[in-house]
Order: sequence, then C-alpha cells, then structure tokens
Amino acid sequence: MVTSGELYTNVMDKLQFEPGIDESNITVAIKDNGIVILGGKVRSYAEKYTAEKAAETVAKVKGVANEIEVELIPSHKRGDADIANAALNALQWNVFVPHEQIKVAVENGHVTLTGKVEYNYQKECAKDAVQDLYGVTYVTNDVTVKPSAVVSSSEVKRKIIKEFERNARIDASNIKVEVDGSKVILKGKVRNFDEDREARTAAWSIPGVVNVVDYLIIGW
Repeated sequence: MVTSGELYTNVMDKLQFEPGIDESNITVAIKDNGIVILGGKVRSYAEKYTAEKAAETVAKVKGVANEIEVELIPSHKRGDADIANAALNALQWNVFVPHEQIKVAVENGHVTLTGKVEYNYQKECAKDAVQDLYGVTYVTNDVTVKPSAVVSSSEVKRKIIKEFERNARIDASNIKVEVDGSKVILKGKVRNFDEDREARTAAWSIPGVVNVVDYLIIGW
C-alpha cells in the first residue's frame, strides 16, 4: 500500500526525471484516493501536457487533475496570426492529418481545432501537431469523428475484444465491452493509466466508432 507521502515523492521524482519539464515551479498535491493535482506555472502548453502525462505513468496514480497555468516567457510569445499560420503548416506537414478537413482558430494563444475526420487517431494527431508550437497556451480539440463505414454493433464488439485479447498490455478478462450503435462503453478494472489508454485506443481504432465512454477503474 502506497501512502500519500510516498506517492507525492514518486510523482515529484518523475517530474524531476523528465528532461522536458522544469519542476521547480510545479506543485503537487495528493488526494487519499490516488488523485494527483498538479498546480503552479510552466513556460509552455507542451510542458503542461508533458507534466500531466508523466504523472499518469507513476504507479498507483488513479487520476490527474492538471491545474498548471501556462505563463509564456518573452521568447516564446507569438501573435495569434503567426500561431494560426504555424498550426496550419504543422497540420499540412503531418501525414496522418487530413488537413484540408480541419480549421484553426486562435485567440490569445488558445488554439481551437474544428472539422470532421474519418478516424479518432486523425483527430488526436491534429492536436499533437499543434500543441508544441511557440505561443500556444491551450488547445481545444473540437474536431468530430464522422466515419463513412457503417459496422454492426456485434462486429464492433467482436473486433474490440479480439484486439484486447492479443494486446500484451491489456488484461481482457477484466474489461467488459458494450456497444450501442456507434458508441462503445468500457467497464471493469485496469492496472494503470497505460492499460486504460491502450483499451481506449483499441476501441477507437475500429471503423464506425464515433464515441468511446470510459468507465474503467484504474488500480485495485
């Protein structure tokens, strides 16, 4: 059983370990149920996102609330027009992003992506392409997934379960899959964030899926 104090130490050590994070201005608070609250300030949205993902990899962490503020240093600041132009270029140069289907809006460094794509991985790749740019303080990904394929609920469920069973990072015996039309619902227990992420990614990978509801409980 890991105590809150031990979990705090492990999270701080992880933040210090990551070369892309300056942990000196990041605060960490631990709730009794294994929830980590990140606060403080960082120099970019990319650093904020990296800190969140780093905390998620720590054993016994069951959730992360990222309340870190982005305070750009002078050399990182860019005008909204420059950020928008850089974002469009980043999308165009990413082979996994159908850039002609995505629009970019920027206000005070806050980037909003809209449009429609065939698969969720394309939506996620679009966000990944712009979040590390200079001047970005936040990214809202409002791109919607609109698949052209129509697949039966039973076929979607069968494919997801098969992927769970062949994935070494997922214990399929502890996850229940429910499918309602184009919506997938995951229930059960997983060992950590990595397994939770793998399960969601697998569910999203099936053609015809437009929504994945994650009710998985992390850790037990």
